[in-house]
Amino acid sequence: MNKIPTHDPQTGELNPYYEELTGEKNPLSKDVENESFDIPRFVGRKFRYNGEYGLSTWTDTVKRISYRQGIVFDKPLKFKVPKKGEDFKAEKINIIGYNIELDVISSRSGQVYEFKNCVFIND
Repeated sequence: MNKIPTHDPQTGELNPYYEELTGEKNPLSKDVENESFDIPRFVGRKFRYNGEYGLSTWTDTVKRISYRQGIVFDKPLKFKVPKKGEDFKAEKINIIGYNIELDVISSRSGQVYEFKNCVFIND
């Protein structure tokens, strides 16, 4: 029996007929409540990259997932070096939160790709 696809493997768009054909909500739909995100399940999966020039024609395998954590301030930071003889003027800024971005490390080249732009292939 053929498995009903959750999305179009070429574009990554969700299959609009998934629920009608299976009687279940598409697990990739925003309407489905996902309580957790199991990152290790992506290691070893095939993916394609959806970058500036569209979806890649190549396929690679996830070697590992890494993350970058950043600090979010209430206004943009401006690092201005004072001129010789001027005093440094500190500007008051507040930390309002943190953000985390995930990266995919490819098996073939070790290249780093933004997780949000990777399309993972269902086997």
